[in-house]
Amino acid sequence: MKKLMAIAILCVCLVVGTLYAIAGGDYPPLKDGDLIFQTSTSKQSSAIIFATGSAFSHMGIIKNDNGVVTVIEAAAKVKETPLKTWVNRGLLGRVAIYRDPRLTPETARQLLSHAQALYGKPYDLFFSFNNDAIYCSELPYLAYKAMGIEIGKVQKISELHIDNMLVRNLVQSRWQRDSECTGRGYDFDQCYQYILNQNLVTPVSIADDPNLRMIYSNYPL
Repeated sequence: MKKLMAIAILCVCLVVGTLYAIAGGDYPPLKDGDLIFQTSTSKQSSAIIFATGSAFSHMGIIKNDNGVVTVIEAAAKVKETPLKTWVNRGLLGRVAIYRDPRLTPETARQLLSHAQALYGKPYDLFFSFNNDAIYCSELPYLAYKAMGIEIGKVQKISELHIDNMLVRNLVQSRWQRDSECTGRGYDFDQCYQYILNQNLVTPVSIADDPNLRMIYSNYPL
C-alpha cells in the first residue's frame, strides 16, 4: 500500500508541476549516445509507472547529426524520431537526459551503429528477451551489450510492483498473442506466471545505472 501511495503522489506531482515543464526544451548541447527518458502517454504507460515506481515509462538514444537531433527509439518499430516530436509526444513535455562519461565520440558512434542495426524491428508487447521484437529500454541495453558493456539492471518481472490491476489487466489484454504462452498451450494464469518469471530491463534501472550522469531534467522532483 505504501508503494502504491508513493507512486500515486509521483503521478500527482507530474500533473501539478506543469508550470515547471519546459516543453520547448532549453537543453544543453546533446551528444551521440545520450539517453533520454520521458513519461509516455501510451495506454500501457500507467502500468509501467506503477510496476517500476518511476515516471520514466519510455526512453531512447540521442543521435546528433551535425545539429539535427533525433531519438532512436523502439516504438511501433525501432526507428528515428525528431527530438521535438519525441518530446511533445510525452506527458507535459517532460524529459530527463543522461550521459555516459565513458563514451568517446568513437564508442558513441559504435553504440548508434548497434542500435541502427535493429531498425525496423517491431515493438515487443511482452517485454521479453526471448523474441525478435524490441521494447524501449531493451534497445540501449542490447546496443551496449553488443559493445561488451552491461547497462541497467536485469531483473525478474516478479521483482517489480506487479500486484495491481493495471499490470494484470495489461497482461490479460495481450497474453493470447504471446507465442511463448500459446505455443505451450498455457491458459491465462499459467501464462501470467510464466511472464512474471521472465527477465527484463526497465527504463528506471538504466537511469539509475551508476555510470550515467544526469545532464538535464525538467521533472519537478
